[in-house]
This record gives sequence, structure tokens and C-alpha cells, in this order.
Amino acid sequence: MTASSDLLAQIAQESALEPGGQAFPEQQVVAELRTHYHLTGRLERIPTEKDDTFRLVSTGGQFLVKIAPASESAEIVNLQSSVMLHLEDAPAPIPAQRLVRGGHGQVETTVVDPDGNDRVMRVLSYLEGSLLATVRPTSAQFAGVGAMLARLDLALGEFRHPDDSRLLIWDLKNFSHTRPLLQWVLDRDDVAMATWVFDRFDALVAPRIDDLDTQMIHGDFSPFNVVVDPGSEQFVTGIIDFGDVVRSPTVFDLSVAVANQIGADERRPWASALDIVRGYRAQRPLTDGEAALLAITGPARLLLRALVYGWRSSTQAHTRDYGLSHSALDWTRLRCALSVTTSTVEAMIAATTDPLRPNEGKRP
Repeated sequence: MTASSDLLAQIAQESALEPGGQAFPEQQVVAELRTHYHLTGRLERIPTEKDDTFRLVSTGGQFLVKIAPASESAEIVNLQSSVMLHLEDAPAPIPAQRLVRGGHGQVETTVVDPDGNDRVMRVLSYLEGSLLATVRPTSAQFAGVGAMLARLDLALGEFRHPDDSRLLIWDLKNFSHTRPLLQWVLDRDDVAMATWVFDRFDALVAPRIDDLDTQMIHGDFSPFNVVVDPGSEQFVTGIIDFGDVVRSPTVFDLSVAVANQIGADERRPWASALDIVRGYRAQRPLTDGEAALLAITGPARLLLRALVYGWRSSTQAHTRDYGLSHSALDWTRLRCALSVTTSTVEAMIAATTDPLRPNEGKRP
């Protein structure tokens, strides 16, 4: 357990999850924006997991300002920026958030916080619209979410960066190493359920990781990072937050989208997730063997979020509200998702290549 805990501590540290210093002063942000980007306006702080994030409302429009934590290296921030720059030149347009150039054409600016730490500041376009988390999509719209993720993965297929194989706690490659977080789970039934998920992942997914198709992935294609317009035929109008980009099995990118939908509807625990998978597979090939893993990796990702936020809310008071707001129902949803047997889920996933949409009637 000690070795596992030490490795988990290293993963958490490299994921920039260690407690940071004081919040970056808003008045200093205003000054830095004026100096480096020639931007002025009204600044509003936005609660986030680790960055100091602000919305800037100016006469020239709205912008998002992100200042990386002192615990996040400039190289990792550059990885995120490089992915976004790569998408600007994608042959098939991807509606991703764009980096705003500064007065010298830079997309990253080093600023010094009150504790004397170098921090990387970036200014990004502000995408208007609703977050996927705030709307009730139709089956076809959920399929559109999957299709957009597939387009994003296709655009990132050839991307390379010196730090793309970073250690990241949200990367399912490292899921098995998060088992020590079970010590923060108080409910015995939840511990038993989580242990079953870990055991299934270790037996059926972990041995295959090195053989899976691998590339740069977004890593957090969640309802809070997808901007939509319910009145638009395209539906998905924006992709934001590239803070979790990493080189990992491509199916793990889809696992995040699946995890954020399973169990959301108690009557049909997998329905929306299956729509997403169907839309994805219509745009990008996914072998039946890879797709079948979603029956395990979807619940594993949902469990991972419950464990990480439960751990952080117990040990780091400054993340409590943010974490609990994103994971309060995760345990209930996980229990609901696992009420459908793995073999049944695998059969439904196998049917997602059927254009007749077999789940439109009686939904799982």
C-alpha cells in the first residue's frame, strides 16, 4: 500500500492537484492584461478546479483569462496551448476555443504572483452558448456530441509534443493506481462496488492498454466542456478546457463522454451514453473489442471522479464546493449504471453500429 500511495502522490503532484498558494489578485490580472494584451474591461472570477480563471467583459467582446497554478509547469501549459494551436489548422474545422495573441504575438505570458512564483497567463476566446450540462438533448443531439468528439480525435491523431505522455490522475491509464483513495470512502456498500470496478478494470482493461490505439486526446469531454445551441442543426458549437490533454488510448476519450451520461436517467441508465457511442462510431472507426471496453471504462471513469473529488473535498477545503458540485450524485449514478449487467451493456454497445437506432424504442 505504501508503494501505491507514493505513486499516487506523484501522479497527483504532476497533475497540479497539490494545494496552491493564495488566489491571484484580480487587480494584478487587470494590470497584466493591460500591459501584455492591451485589454481592459470588467473582470469576473470563475470557480475552477485549479486555475485562476476569469471572464473579461470589454468593449471588444468577452474573453476568458486563465492563470495556471504555480504547481503546473510551463511545459504542461505549452502542451495545452500547442493542442489548441494545432486545432486552428485542422483540415476539418473544429469549433474549439481559440488562444488570443498578446501585444508581441505571444499566446502565453509569464506573470509573477504575490508569492514570487512564475505563473503562465493565457487569454482565450469566450464561446457563447449553453453548456451541454444545462440542456436536455434528444437522442440525435447526443449522437451529435459523439460525432463531434470523433471529429476532434481525428484532428488530433497526428499531434505530437515532448510532454504529451504526462502523468495525469484523470488519465484512465493510471486508474488502477488510484485504488488507495478508497480509504476516504466511508460507506461499505460503496467500497464494495468500487472494489468490483477496480477488479474488473485490472483484469480486463489494464492488460490491454499497451495494445490499444493511442493518440493525443482531449481527456475531459464532459457536459461542462461542451458548448451547444439546441436550436442549431449542428448542436455542438464549441469545445472548451484543454487542461487534461494527454496521450492515451483513444477509447478513453469516449469513456469520459460515456461516464458523464451513464446513470443520469434511472429508468434508462445507458441510453444517452449509447447515443454518444453511436454518433462517435459513425464518424471514426472503433473496433468491437475497443467499444466493448466502454462497459468497464465508463463506470471506471465515473468512479474515478467520485474518488478524486471525495478525497480532495476531505483534505483540501478550498476545493470542497467545486468538487462536491461536480460529483455529488456520482455514487448514485454509478450504482444505477451497474444495475445493468456487463454482458447486457456489451451487447447494447455492439449494436451501436446499427443505423436503425435499436435503442430508440425500448431504451436500456
